Amino acid sequence: MPSKRLKRAFFSRPARALAPDLLGKFLVRKLSDGSVRGGMIVEVEAYVGKEDLASHAAGGGRTKRNEPMFGLPGLAYVYFTYGMHWLLNIVCAKVDEPQAVLIRGLDNVSGPARLTKFLEIDGNLNGIDLVESKELWIEDRGVRVDPREIRTTARVGIDYAKEWKNKPLRFVLKKGRFLRTGLFGKPNGNRVTELNHSWDLDPTNNSSFSECLFDKMGL
Repeated sequence: MPSKRLKRAFFSRPARALAPDLLGKFLVRKLSDGSVRGGMIVEVEAYVGKEDLASHAAGGGRTKRNEPMFGLPGLAYVYFTYGMHWLLNIVCAKVDEPQAVLIRGLDNVSGPARLTKFLEIDGNLNGIDLVESKELWIEDRGVRVDPREIRTTARVGIDYAKEWKNKPLRFVLKKGRFLRTGLFGKPNGNRVTELNHSWDLDPTNNSSFSECLFDKMGL
């Protein structure tokens, strides 16, 4: 199946519905020198609206920081955290209904902070339209994910979110028929063609700031 860029309609639904459907899709980044990087999405988290105490839009307040969350579905919401990391979210649902999906891992790089570093995503891409952008977009390349291949868990690092901290809103591909595509390579430029480890990492060891799978594998 030829690759197909995702359109606005794909993102125009609640984060809880969109998040698992992003698994198996391909995040693609075109750099200023014309080179292309990316990988298959294997881990995401849903942030489901004003009532979600883990969301930057909790309570519905609009700020300069969270303004993209109130925009068109398909916008990128890129924010800086802990004074050192950029994280990429995909805005979804409807205008003025702040919902988003955090992209936590690709098949060739694990962890949301390492992902943005590898793809050279920073605040300059905050608010861009993934439906129209020539710099960053998401493609359907025909990978079909059986719901049984997805594990659902609580989100990572949100102990402050009270009753929301245990909501099952993190979605991760289990190991199975999926191989590392190697289509874009790894951060060190090598190709990876097979995976003998599960994507389903222990969430306590898979935060933005802990050692990632590549470190554990020695790759």
